[in-house]
Formats: sequence, structure tokens, C-alpha cells
Amino acid sequence: MLTSKEIRQSFIDFFVEKQHKSIKSAPVVPHTDPTLLFTIAGMTQFKDIFLGLKDPDTPRAVNSQKCIRAGGKHNDLEEVGKDGYHHTFFEMLGNWSFADYYKEEAIVWAWELVTKVWKLPKDKLYATVYKDDDEAFEIWKNKTDIANDHIQYHGDKSNFWEMGDTGPCGPCSEIHIDMGEERCAWQDKEDHVCGVNIDCHRFIELWNLVFIQYNRDENGKLHPLKNKYIDTGAGLERICQVLQGVNSNYETDLFMPLIEKTVELSGVPYSKGKDGTPHRVIADHLRTLCFAVSDGGFPSNEGRGYVLRRILRRASRFGRLINLKEPFMFKLVDTVTDVMGHYYTELAENKKLITSVIKSEEERFNLTLDKGLIRFEEIVNRSEHGLISGNDAFVLYDTYGFPLDLTRLLAEEKNMTIDEDGFHIEMEQQRIRARNAGNFKQTESILKEMGVASSTNTGFYGYDELSKEVRILYSKNLDDNKIILILDNTPFYAESGGQVADRGMITGENGEFEVYDVQKESDVILHYAEVKNLKSTEGVFIARVDREYRKNISRNHTATHLLHAGLKSLLGDHVKQKGSLVRADCLRFDFTHFNRVTPEELRKLEETVNEEVRKCTPVVTSEMSIEEAQKSGATALFGEKYGETVRVVDVPGFSKELCGGIHLNFTGEIGLIKIISESSVASGIRRIEAVTGVFAEKKVREEEDFIEKIKNTINVPQNKVLEKIEKIMAENVELHKKLEAGKMKSAGNLLDDLIAEADTVNGIKFVAADLGEKNSGDLRKIGDTLRDKIGKGIGVLFAVNGGKASVLVTVTKDLTSDYKAGIIVNKVASYLGGKGGGRPDMAMAGGKEIKNIPTALKKVKEILAEIN
Repeated sequence: MLTSKEIRQSFIDFFVEKQHKSIKSAPVVPHTDPTLLFTIAGMTQFKDIFLGLKDPDTPRAVNSQKCIRAGGKHNDLEEVGKDGYHHTFFEMLGNWSFADYYKEEAIVWAWELVTKVWKLPKDKLYATVYKDDDEAFEIWKNKTDIANDHIQYHGDKSNFWEMGDTGPCGPCSEIHIDMGEERCAWQDKEDHVCGVNIDCHRFIELWNLVFIQYNRDENGKLHPLKNKYIDTGAGLERICQVLQGVNSNYETDLFMPLIEKTVELSGVPYSKGKDGTPHRVIADHLRTLCFAVSDGGFPSNEGRGYVLRRILRRASRFGRLINLKEPFMFKLVDTVTDVMGHYYTELAENKKLITSVIKSEEERFNLTLDKGLIRFEEIVNRSEHGLISGNDAFVLYDTYGFPLDLTRLLAEEKNMTIDEDGFHIEMEQQRIRARNAGNFKQTESILKEMGVASSTNTGFYGYDELSKEVRILYSKNLDDNKIILILDNTPFYAESGGQVADRGMITGENGEFEVYDVQKESDVILHYAEVKNLKSTEGVFIARVDREYRKNISRNHTATHLLHAGLKSLLGDHVKQKGSLVRADCLRFDFTHFNRVTPEELRKLEETVNEEVRKCTPVVTSEMSIEEAQKSGATALFGEKYGETVRVVDVPGFSKELCGGIHLNFTGEIGLIKIISESSVASGIRRIEAVTGVFAEKKVREEEDFIEKIKNTINVPQNKVLEKIEKIMAENVELHKKLEAGKMKSAGNLLDDLIAEADTVNGIKFVAADLGEKNSGDLRKIGDTLRDKIGKGIGVLFAVNGGKASVLVTVTKDLTSDYKAGIIVNKVASYLGGKGGGRPDMAMAGGKEIKNIPTALKKVKEILAEIN
């Protein structure tokens, strides 16, 4: 039996022998493509080639691409674990031709691989082609030995591929295999006939061969492309299922080690049926999380980070169904690395970080679950007629990670039911929002608008030269006297890798332009400029970079490298760059770390990097192959994809990184690095902001001036400032205590009077009063005091704070079985145009209708009478 490792390698080796170049998988988190949440197919990294924005580096390519489909329109998250083939993470084996070979080679080679290398039985294989693609049909018929009655025509749904609503597209041909009648899931359906693309699970699609030959315009019309492309995709998990002779992707050697480890941790045996759903969910989701984090993804509350957080929490919830109530997923990271780390070496390189991120998120989720139980009690207290609304059930699911089954179980314990139809409506609305957020929309390239030839390549000379003789190749007028210029070559650095663009001037006899931004699209550099005067774009111009502006950017970029190296040395190798912003006036550096960087650590970091500045170490830049750079110990950016030749920026003995940005010649040119803040960006990601050079000097002066103002304000010498401030604060605390004591004594006296005059309902004493202006903290304290003083009874207290009405209900413990504070407070708050919630013995609500407080006050007795 072939292992998954052997199957993957046999595919790549086969096409390498056919003169294909083996390409490294693109990161599963596409940091440079805002149109995608995740890399969803092998073609993603070649999208610009298909769109005509970039020339290919090679005419033929092959790889195994790691993919995640768990957001946008590609979202089967809730189906994962229920069957043997849905996944959030998978590998796509693929081969490509960029205007080289076409249909015949693609079909013949695919048939050769599946029948001669993988030795699949020919009598079990079927080929489908697009309904009018007679060319592909004839190739299958005449160039392979597939049975003629196993070649079928199919329509748009199965056999026409499109990148998006517009753009490159074309017919496709699929290879399917008949797994036998026993695999049919619809055997009990009358009149059911198994067939290719029937989805009864008997016939499995193995490989899709896409023939990209058209471009669809905005009106839906197809236009033939100048060049034709081949883009194929075969899911490794499905290929392994077939070649390893098992009935489910989860029974292959890609998943079983994870499932077996889950059995070991939980003590619950694996079942191929419904009872095995938790094991399958955990195995699938762990793979997704490991690859996403290794490529720079992090769980968070928005975008792809939110999808990752949902995936982790879904796995955690299913873990609880098999007795895994404490963090456990982080213990499976080693297993994922053992299974796949030989090919995807980034797993082993980032294993410590992956483990830390997953463990931290699991611990956070356990706390969230506890908060969810509190929220559930609040929902119960304010729910009427024993029904939990669909919206409330959805909030518990979406915010607190409660599956509907868990909410249903908790509701049954309270003799309540759930509006499940309402819940499913909310779920569908969320799916629609996710699809809309994730849909790929092809935007019109500015290069196409300007009619730029695809072969155009702007030469960049800005590493060594700050002025250059240039010619304007293309231009486009914008509003407000602005223009876009494309030059034959340039010294201007285009915004990239977090570094802002250069500024400067382009001048000549025929015009003058002030450059305020520079961007890069494919291999073309676009200069955005304000027109100072213009006769013509013809002739020779001088492009001149603003030297001082560039120097300040360079200071901050080199300082960023020093901070990165300093953080690794100080905090550990788990520190990875997660983002940066390098401007002329400041820098920002985001990095992976799970705790606040303490003031002592920041001080040590600042001392370390400034020591390197004072050494005035040469900054050495060189170009080399990616393999040489990695062997030399150069740090690569987290999740970044590099070409074969890379630029290395080396501060010998301190920092060495792959970087295409602009740097100084010596560290001493930085002058001074001053850290101005450290903060949290997201779970596990910290941010440092700093200034350098004259901006650092300015910051030091500002701090000195601030200390001088404090010294003068409190009228003490500098060495006595802290002592005087501490004395003032201590005196303030004492005064505050006395004030609070006076307020509570006054409130206590008022409560004594109110209790003495208390009314009754159903024989139970209650107090209802308007306390006037009170903040929520004071209102709660008064409520606690009332509950202690009243003995047995109910209190309903009104107050006004910040232009809004507040109402607090307190119920003594011996009455909460009949009178729940949450129900009472919502009924009272309805008169104030608000709502609220809380515990059975105390609940609080707010409302906008302050003028209705007298009405609500009068209604208290009536409300209490109705409740019992």
C-alpha cells in the first residue's frame, strides 16, 4: 500500500519528468491578496498570470498546494465530521501549463499517471467533458484506452470552471472512479440509478483538468484568450482513500494517527459512524489550525482570524463530547508535524509557536464557555412562556461557542424549549454574510486601463541611486491635477513590505511633477504625482528622490530589524514578525508573544538595540538564492512566499533577514531608538511603536518638558516629585472613603424610611422608589443594602445616570423561586423603552425614556401581582 508521502511525491516526480518545475506551496494565509480569506486552490498563486498581469517564470509547474476552505462561499464547516470527505484543510495536487501544452498532453498524462503509475483499474474509471467540448471527447476516445462508453458529456455545473463572476474561465474534464454499488448512500431510494456526478458516493471525482481558454466580461459574454492555460487539481486525501483501499478520507494515514492520539487522550474509542464525529472534527480542524498558524494566521475577532477562532472552538466543543474538557488540542500538534512535517517543513520550524497559540486559545475558550453559562442564566431569567428565542440560541452559538445540542440540553434541564426554526434562520443569515464577505470580485487592473503591455517591467535602481534619467512610457490623468506616471526605470521605492513609498520630484524641460506615492502592480511601478507644470510627457526627465525623507525611512527600517532581533534574543525564538509599518516619522512592529512585554523588558530591549546603534556596525546587503539565505541563518518573514533569488540584509553578529526594503549603511546613522508604546493587537500578537533620529530626540525633550511641568505644578524639586504625588493620592483615597461613607449612611437612612413605609403585594413587602441621580455602582450598593435590611421582600429602585434611566430589582433569596429579578426588571423596563438581565436575586436594566419613570413606579405593584 502506498503511503500519503509516497503518493504526493509520485505525483510531483511524474510531472518533473515531463519537464515541469516543482513549485513550493504558497502560504495558506494569502497575506498579499485581500480578496481571499485563505488559499483555496492550487491556482491561487498563479492568479496574476491567468489575469494577464504577470508573465510566468516557467512554462510548466507542479506542486502540492495546502488549502483551507472554511469561509466565504467555500464554507462546509458545519458538515465536517459528519461524513468521510468534507474538510476545512486539504492538499491539492496540481500541474499547470502557461501557454505551453494544452488539452491533449493534460489528458494523456493524467491517464498515464492514474493507470500506469498508480495502477488504478481502467474498467472502473470514467471521464467527463463539457457538453460541447468535442475536442476533449475525441482526445479521450482516440489518445487513451479508456472504454468509449465511460466518456460522458456534462453541463455547466460540473464541467465549466470560472475564477469569479468575470475573468478567465473554460471547460474542464474530470476523472471519476466507480467505488462499487456497496458505496451508494441512496440504495434505499426507489428508482435511484447510480451515476457520475449523481453525488450518491459510489462514483468519486479524482482529478479535474481545467482548460482555461476564455475571458468572461461583465455582460457574461465569453471571449477567447490570447493564451491558453492548463490548471489541474486532484485532492490528495481522496486519492489516498482510493489507493489505500479504505472507505473514508479519515481512514487514511493522513488522519488515523491524529484520531488514534485523540482516542488515547480521551479514552473514547473511535467509531466510523456518528459516534466518531468528534474524532473526525478534531483531526480535521487541528490540521487547519496548524497550517494556518504556521503561515502567519492567528485566531481573532475579525476576518480570517475569526474563522480560525470558530474552527478551534468547534473542535474544542466536540472534544467535550468525548470527555476532553481541559485544553487538549495543543497536545496533538506533534502528531500533525510527524505526519506532514517532512514535506511542509514550516510545521516543525514553528511547532513551538503553533502549540502556544492553540493552548492559549483553548484556555481562553474555557473561560468563554463559563461566561456563556452565565449568559444562559440571564436568557432564562428574561425568557417568557418557557421559550428561548432563536436569536438568543444563535448568540450562545456564535459568541460563546454553544452548539445547539448543548443549549437544548441546558434548556431541557430548565423545562424550557428553543425556537429552533428561528435559530436556523439566524444561521442562514450568517452564511449569507460570510459568502458575501468572501466572494472574489475581480477588480479592473490600472495597467489594463492604461493599456500597459504585459511585458513592461520597470527597472528599479533606488538601492544605489537617488536620481535617475528617465523617460515616461505611460501616463493617466486623475482628478485634482494629479497624474499616474510609468517610467522606463526609477530610483523611487514603491510601497511594499510595510515600508511606505518614497517622495520626490520628476523634472524636465517639458514638465515637473511632485511624487507623493509610489505603488507596484506586477512588475510595473506606478508614480502618483501632482502636476506642477506640463507641456508634454515626451523627452528626458530626471527622477529625484527626497533624500532626507528617504533617510528617515531607512533609519526606521533598519531599527525595525534591530528590534526584531532584540526581541528574539530577549523573549525567545517564538517571536515572529506579524506585520510592520515603516514611515519617515515612526515605526510600528507587530510580533508573536503571549504576554505583555514588561517595562523592565522594554528597558532592556531599548538598551540592547541602542548599544548596537552605538557600535556603528556596517549594514551589509547581498543577493543570493533562497536556499543559500536559509542556510546562512537569515530570518524569513512569517508566511511570506519568496522567489528563487532573495535580498539579505545583514547586521553582522546581531540581525540577518530577507528583506527588499531600504536600509542604512551603518547602524550608527539611526542616532537613537526610543520605544514609545507596547500594546496588544490580538490574542498572541503584541505591538511596539518607536521613533528614531530627530524624532526620538523630540520625544525625549517632550518627556523632559512634561516632568518639568509636573515639578512646577506641585512645587517640589525633581527628586521629590514621586513622593509628593503618592502623598496627594493617599489623601485623595481617604477623602473618597469619607465621601462614600457619608453617601451610604445617607442612603441607609433613606432606605430605613422607605422600608418603614413599604407596601405589600400577595403578603410580601416591597419597596419601590426613585433615587434621582445615581451611577450604576452606587445603585447596586444601595440595592445590596436594601436586600439586607428588608429581611424578606422585593426592592425596585429607579435612578438617572448619563441621560438614561436605570432600574434595579433585588429579591431576597427565599423568594427567588416565585419572583425572579430578571423577569421583573424587564417588565418594569418596558415602560422605559429598555431591557436588561441579571441573577435571580438581582437584575438591572436601562432605558431611554426618563420621563416615564413615574409611570413605571406606579406599575410596580401591578407587575408583582401579575407574576404570582
